Parts: sequence; C-alpha cells; structure tokens
Amino acid sequence: MTDSNDPNAGNHPSDDGFQGGDGGDAYDDNVAPGRSVFGDDDVSFEDDDAAVPHWSEPSTGAVPQVGGQADSVTFAPPEEPVLAEASDEDLAGWAEASSTPRWADEEEEEPEPAASAVDEAPDTADDFFAFDDSQASRTAEPSLGASLNATRGTASDTQRDMPAAVIVGVGLAGLILAAMWVGPAAAVVVVTLALGLAAVEYFNAVRVAGHQPAVLLGLTATVSMPLAVYWRGEQAMTLILVLSVIFGALWYLTGVGNESAVRGLGTTLLGILHIGLLGSFAALMLSINVGGVDIGTGMLTAAILITVGYDVGALTIGKLMGRTPLSPASPNKTMEGLVGGMVVAVGAGVTMGLMGQPAPFASDDPWGGSVGAALLLGLVGALAAPIGDLAESQIKRDLGIKDMGSILPGHGGLLDRFDGLLFVLPATYYVGRLLDVGVPG
Repeated sequence: MTDSNDPNAGNHPSDDGFQGGDGGDAYDDNVAPGRSVFGDDDVSFEDDDAAVPHWSEPSTGAVPQVGGQADSVTFAPPEEPVLAEASDEDLAGWAEASSTPRWADEEEEEPEPAASAVDEAPDTADDFFAFDDSQASRTAEPSLGASLNATRGTASDTQRDMPAAVIVGVGLAGLILAAMWVGPAAAVVVVTLALGLAAVEYFNAVRVAGHQPAVLLGLTATVSMPLAVYWRGEQAMTLILVLSVIFGALWYLTGVGNESAVRGLGTTLLGILHIGLLGSFAALMLSINVGGVDIGTGMLTAAILITVGYDVGALTIGKLMGRTPLSPASPNKTMEGLVGGMVVAVGAGVTMGLMGQPAPFASDDPWGGSVGAALLLGLVGALAAPIGDLAESQIKRDLGIKDMGSILPGHGGLLDRFDGLLFVLPATYYVGRLLDVGVPG
C-alpha cells in the first residue's frame, strides 16, 4: 500500500522485488524503450544498432558509439603487426632443425658417420674394454670374436703356425721338466704362475663378453689354491672353495659387483673351479713324498706325456684323415682326430710301462707300478683329455672367441694349450689312489 502524499509514489520497488503488476510499480515501468535504465537521457544506443553486426557475420572490431554523439570515443581495430623478414643466414640455420612433431620419448636419429671417418679411426687398446649398448654400435661394431682376435693379431681363419707351435711346445716341456729337476717347490712356482696367467686370460675374455665377475676374488683364489694345496694337502681345496663362495656372496651383497649375483658369481666360480681347482692337482701330486723320495714329479710327468700324446695324435690324424665333425662346440675337430689322439695317448701309457719310467706308475717296487698301471693311466687320460679340450672349446664358443689369449705363438693362450691337461691332472691323481701306487690313501 502506497502513501498518496509521497511525491515518488509508484517509483519505488515493491516488497515483491523489481516486478510491476499488482505488487507495486518498478523502475522498468517508467523507462522508455531505448533509454538508459539509469535515467540518463543523454545516453542512448538507438543509433548504434546498425553498427553492431549480426551474430552470424564476422566482427568489425569497432566499439559502438556512446550517446550517438559525433565526438564520442571510438576504437578502431589495431593493424596487424608486420614481422621483419628473416635473413638468408637465419633461414639456413633453422632449416637444419626438424619441424616435424616428435613424441617426448622419441630418440633422435643421429647421422651415420662417413665411410672415411670409420676407416681412418682404428680401434685402440682403450676401445677394447669400452661398451656401447646403442643399436648403432651393435650393428656397426664387429663381433666379440673379431674384436678379440683383431686385438691379439690372430684372425679367425688364420691357420696355426706349426713350426712355431712345435718350438713353443718343446720349450714349455723343457721348462716344466727343468723346474721338476730342481725340485717340487720350483715346479709349484711354475705351476702357480701358469695358472695365474690362465686365470687372467679367462676373466679378461669373460669381462669383454659382457659379464662382470669378481676378478680380484677369482685371481686370488686361483693363485692361492695350488700354494695352499702344496702346503696343507687335499683338504686345502675345500677351504679355498668355501671361502670363495662366502666372499663371492659378500662381493655382491655389499654392492661391489654391479651385476646380478647369479651371473657374476657363477662366472667367477667357473674360473676358480676350471682353472684353480683342476690345476691344483699338479701341486697336490708334487707334494707327494714317499720314503723321502719325491715321486710326485714322476706322476706329473706321466700326466703331461699322456696329454701331449693325445694332442699330437689328434692334430696329426685329424689333418690327414679328418672328415667327420666331432662336436658343434669345436667344428674343426673330427671323429678321426679323436680316435687318433686316444690311440696315441694309450700308446704313450704302454710305452711308459715297457720302459719302466716314470715312477710310480711305470716301475716295480717299492711303489707298485707296472705295465698294467701305465696302460690304465693311458686309457683314463685318453678319455679325460678330449673332454677338457671340448669343455674349453664350448666356453670359447659361448663367448664368441677363437683363442683365450696370444701369449703362446702357434697355440694361442695358456688355456688353449693346457685345456686337456687340466682334466688329465685329477684323473692321474685318482688313478694313483685307486691303484695305490705311491699315493697315500
């Protein structure tokens, strides 16, 4: 209800809100169309309707005039900025960069090196131990076998230098015989040095193949085993092996080794067992002394003669008559060479028995040797030597190399020369124990 004396009656909002009708008069009831709702008669947008384009038409960029006055403020659309033209040098620089979108994890393709750059940069000794897991390196770099053979100066298809091989073989035999003539202790020193160098060859080849063995542990165990065996006997082997397993586990538990324990410790123990344990039987035989007589030198001599007989027979017969492949582990070996080597090894045992040398296998009292004992040693050695030869060939084939080293001209490495002997040594020792020929039970 409104007051009739109020001069602004009908100009106030009603209690219902800004609505007219029965609830009271609102401001909108007194506002003429096209006029400002704020009561400013000077402001009008009637003349600007034509300046506002239809919603479906493109924008003009102009702002409607206020009040239709000529001196009202207008805003013209800004002019499009003009960029300075790039120089030819700038365009050449940007042309080298690719404008093609790439995923965040997409690798850039590096340009292939020129052929001359590859040919003029031969591998060095430092590159021998370098690793690169990129796809380019796997396709461009030579295989492991080619790298090792190139570094050692031995091509994979190069034939053995037979004169050099014979000279080196005779020299090695003379060295060990001279050491045994001096005494068992001198022979143990030679054996230890040979096993240490063979272990270096093995761990070097394994590391280049991508494995990460505990090299320090492996070398220490391999070198210390023959010395401990010569000093304390057969039980020292067990002690060295137990310590090797314990310290090998600690090696990887403490994070010193950066490879898995299975692969790292496995390759480490393989080297210790194959080289250190089997080679220590030479020191074990050299430690045998019966009645003040060092008969271990005779046992080691017999083992060497059996092994040399097999190697010479297998090489000679294999070259002359070899036709049938023996094993995928060593494609160059033949069945004919195997049979020829075994026959010569058995013949070496028979010859030692007939000559009565060396003791204790090929002598009578007081050590119980005989022709039969020497013959049995020849048979066992003929079986053990090819197993050792093929076992090392399998390791080299798995690593993708031809030779373990190049220290012996015409032979390769020490492991390549003594692979069969490593298996003949324990065979000789246990044949002596079986026949009770000078070996304490």
